[in-house]
This record gives sequence, C-alpha cells and structure tokens, in this order.
Amino acid sequence: MPTLPARHAAALALAALLSAGHAVAADSLFTLNGSTDSGPLAGTTFVGSFAYDASAAIAGFNGDIALSAFTLQFAGQTYSLASADSLPVAAFANGQFLGLAYVDADAADTGARPAVALVPGFTGFAGDAYMSYVGAAGEPGFGDYSISAVPEPASTLLMLAGLGGLCVAARRRRHHPGRAAA
Repeated sequence: MPTLPARHAAALALAALLSAGHAVAADSLFTLNGSTDSGPLAGTTFVGSFAYDASAAIAGFNGDIALSAFTLQFAGQTYSLASADSLPVAAFANGQFLGLAYVDADAADTGARPAVALVPGFTGFAGDAYMSYVGAAGEPGFGDYSISAVPEPASTLLMLAGLGGLCVAARRRRHHPGRAAA
C-alpha cells in the first residue's frame, strides 16, 4: 500500500478537520455594540452577542429566524434569551438583515433594571434598527447599535494554516535558494 508524503497527509487531515468543524457549527455568531443617545442613561454603552442559523437567510428570504443565543450587557445588567418576554428573532426582508427583535419589559424597578427592546429596521439595518429602554421614573431613551460577524473557527484555522504554509515556503527558499518550494 503506497504511503502519502507527510505534506499530503497533513493537508488531508486539515481538510477533514475543517469540514468536520463546519458541519457542527450551523449557527453564525455575531457581536453587537452601541450607545444610547437620549433619555436618563444617555451616553451609556452596551455590548452583546447573538447567534442564529444564518443558512436559513437565503436570498429573497422574508421573515424571522429565532435566535439560538443572546446576551446583552447594559447599565450594569445582563439580558439573555431567558429574560426575554417573547422569542427573540433576527428579522429579514428580501434576504436583507433588518436587525433584532428583542423585548425585556418586565423590570419591576426600571431604575435598577431598565426595560430594554431592540427593534429591527423597516427597510434596512443601518440607520433604521435601534435600541430603546425605559429608565428611572419611566423615562424612555434610545440608542443605535452595530453588529459584526465573529469569524467561524474553521475560517480562522484555515487562515492560520495558510500563514503557516507561507512561513514554511519562505523558510525553504531561504535555506535552499536554488530549489523551488514544492
């Protein structure tokens, strides 16, 4: 039985690892960052993360996709899937992400735990989606947020493998200037 050269075996092992990692990670992870621009907590920043099955958001998709994970830190409080009043979703129109629909309005004392809502845009995300809250004494406030995708582990691993390959090729060229890298 013929044996594979070490570099071919390593490439096959890496391909198997990448494909296995991709098969398990169906949900895409995103981060959100924002700040309030009005109300009693104007200028307060908030951060969070969320995940949903992005493969469902195909071209032309209209509707909502349930979030599989959600967390938000705002005004010293943590909001999650468990604290939501209804199922949080990622909203889409014609395949375009409009934003998140999340509501946690059950705060008994809005001075201690502001009631929070993330509202998707009507025509798009940028400039339309926003965060609202009700703070102390029932005063409302609003803010904007942005999102960014968190790279999948398989993508990061692939990038690192590519950089490693470039380093090996550069080292070979340096030590064997007359030989071409294989």
